Amino acid sequence: MSRPIYNDIRDVGNKVISSILGIAAIGFAASAYQQYQKNSKLTATVDSLQTRVRQYETREGTSFVVERISKQMEDIAYQQMTISNTRREEALYQMKVADEMRAKAESEQRKAQEFADSAMEARNMAEQQREYAVGMQLRAEHSRNVADTLSYIALGRSLASLSSIQYLAGNTDVSALLAYMAWKLTTDYNGKVDIPVMLKALAQNSGSYTSNQLHKGGVSRIVPIGDSGDFVSVGRYGGICKLRLDGGEWKTVSLDRNPTCNYRDVCVGEDGVIYALAFGGLLQTIANGQLAAPIALPETSGWSHIQPFDNRTLVISSETKLYFFDTTTRKITKSVDLPEKVSAMGNIQGIGIVFGQDGGVWTIDKNGELSQDRMLVKGAVTAYAWSEKNKLAAVGTKNGDIYIVDENGNSRGKLVGHLSQVTGLAINGNKLISSSYDRTVKLWDITSINSEPVTLKEYPSWVYCVHMPNANSVLVGDESGTVSHIVVSPNEMAMMIRDNLKRDFTADEWSYYVGDNVPRIKLKKQ
Repeated sequence: MSRPIYNDIRDVGNKVISSILGIAAIGFAASAYQQYQKNSKLTATVDSLQTRVRQYETREGTSFVVERISKQMEDIAYQQMTISNTRREEALYQMKVADEMRAKAESEQRKAQEFADSAMEARNMAEQQREYAVGMQLRAEHSRNVADTLSYIALGRSLASLSSIQYLAGNTDVSALLAYMAWKLTTDYNGKVDIPVMLKALAQNSGSYTSNQLHKGGVSRIVPIGDSGDFVSVGRYGGICKLRLDGGEWKTVSLDRNPTCNYRDVCVGEDGVIYALAFGGLLQTIANGQLAAPIALPETSGWSHIQPFDNRTLVISSETKLYFFDTTTRKITKSVDLPEKVSAMGNIQGIGIVFGQDGGVWTIDKNGELSQDRMLVKGAVTAYAWSEKNKLAAVGTKNGDIYIVDENGNSRGKLVGHLSQVTGLAINGNKLISSSYDRTVKLWDITSINSEPVTLKEYPSWVYCVHMPNANSVLVGDESGTVSHIVVSPNEMAMMIRDNLKRDFTADEWSYYVGDNVPRIKLKKQ
């Protein structure tokens, strides 16, 4: 072996040793002792390799060693390349398989999602169809119920009409059965019983009318005595009576029977004192049931209206004047001239209002001064009533028409039904009661201007006044001196009819009037 090759190998070894030492010095400076031992081993290894190289050089020669090493390196490189290619191909194949599996999985996932979406859509559609079917069923049931309800309500009205016909024909037993059955069908199906045909049938058969002749002449006015449940009435032939209707029985007390006093109006002060106004100019007062000496008023005729003005003053009208009467001093304190004769008086929201026979309207301020006002009605006003709850007034006229007027005097509608002058009006809730010289008392619904009135009672003589102590009853005073009581509650009248039924429908009567499609029931109270 030549010296240069040997030197080269040795140089290579030295460089390897230097490199290893440098690397060891850099990478393991923290463990110097251990590195030293390793370097010693590497040095021994290099020395061993050099010895073997020298042996190979001696034995085989330099070229053989180089060739042998090169061949081994080539084989190793070729094997590594083969392995690398095989692994690369295998990796590519695995990648391809993975891509195919991923694509297949994605495809299956899309199909599964599409199936799930289709299933969800089908379920939603089925749910919608079910809801629609249920809705249709509910609407069908509602329509059937509505149809049944309307049918039964219509039957109730028909029976009420038949009741009135049978009543006029004198068949009172059948009329009462028809009236009560009409009310029952209507109330069972939530129909409206405050309608003319129903109220008429109930009023005819209930016997809800009671009366008591308290006065010799016509009854001019009936007013309550505070909240006591008692009332006071005055007559045109000198009578003043206190009355109470208790359990259908009249309890009366005569307070005055002076035939020279033609009483036209009465009011009760806040102190409970009764003030009765006579046409001839006397003001009679009654306190605690005791009749005081009458007070002579300035004029000797034409006195017609009296009402409270404030807590200690009354306003009284003669034909063409207003007088203010102090209840404490019992004297006239002021008078005001009017351009027309007074036809009616009242109040609107606590303010006095006066009507003239020629159509004039005036309000009275807190100082007792008159201000001309307006009210859009035709004809002279002869009766007036104000409803604080509804903020509406009923205005009756000489020709029989009744106007519903708002707080500003604007007409909301006209009620037509009376044939002559309206003499009295009373409002309670939505009910309006009116009386007239046509000898009738009528019931109206002020919320339905175009509704037909119910004639509660036809009297043999003129009716002068009405009063509603509550929404269920009416007090009426007529020309004969009779004070009567009329029940206007449909339910109360129906109960009165039921309590007095003499029998039930026969099978033939039920089939003829009510119909076989309605199950037959017993109506007579057991």
